[in-house]
Amino acid sequence: MPVPTITTLLPHHGGDPYCLAPSGLCLQHPALAACPWLVHGFSLRNRVSRDHPLAGASSFEQSREDVKSVPIQNAFVTSLAGNAMVLVRLRQCHSDGVVCLDRLAPGDLPAEGDAVITGRSGVLLTIQVADCLPVLIVDKSKRILAAVHAGWRGLLAGVVPKTLEAMQSRYASDPRHCLAVIGPSIGPCCYQVGQDVAMPFEEAFPGRPQLWRNFQPAGRDLSSGTGPSDARRMLDLSAACRCQLETAGLPAGRVFSHPPCTSCHRNVFYSYRAEGESTGRMLAAIGKIH
Repeated sequence: MPVPTITTLLPHHGGDPYCLAPSGLCLQHPALAACPWLVHGFSLRNRVSRDHPLAGASSFEQSREDVKSVPIQNAFVTSLAGNAMVLVRLRQCHSDGVVCLDRLAPGDLPAEGDAVITGRSGVLLTIQVADCLPVLIVDKSKRILAAVHAGWRGLLAGVVPKTLEAMQSRYASDPRHCLAVIGPSIGPCCYQVGQDVAMPFEEAFPGRPQLWRNFQPAGRDLSSGTGPSDARRMLDLSAACRCQLETAGLPAGRVFSHPPCTSCHRNVFYSYRAEGESTGRMLAAIGKIH
């Protein structure tokens, strides 16, 4: 069975030019794939290519609600890391917590937080997502890596700029030498929010119309004087993240913020918004091999 092209795999995607990994287990971004000293990937719901057998199991532990994701996640981790890299995961809690990983000890329990940074080789940083933004950040000059889980709560809490602050203070990273890739996540086409989310974002990102798409609800005429407040508010989380990354000092050309929508492509990704709490999770992973 031939490997589908990205166009057939993601028919509704017109953004960043992701590539399907040879294993068929994940998508990869060319900006990160151009770094020969690292491995990375954004896992899929299922293995796409049948030309490669599933890789062997790994030691990745899952919580009960993620049981649907276990086989593909294990295969994905093994395809990237084999037995040569130490797997690192977090106890994610939609926070602004940033973990700086300078040492590893056998039996270490996962730390609580939503971002992890390391300069160590042989470590595979992973985060779990199903609509939230997986953000992979690389300082190409100092070879410092970060993986960030950023939902709407994390973005408002500032987990992304706090990650970059920690990269600067702990590892002397320069944002001008960094690049960031926002992986598959829910897009503004599918992410409708109420005033409880819209108002804090308007306050946190004033004068940023690129964060919003307003849609006319059934039976309403927005030209009649009722105004956009009656429209459905569609929030672009990736655009909000881009704003934070650029404000923190990353050059615009080094921020890749147009990922495929997880809700639009539910045959390829898991989507919490579309499928509910019982859906599985994808992994985003990055690690330095030398």
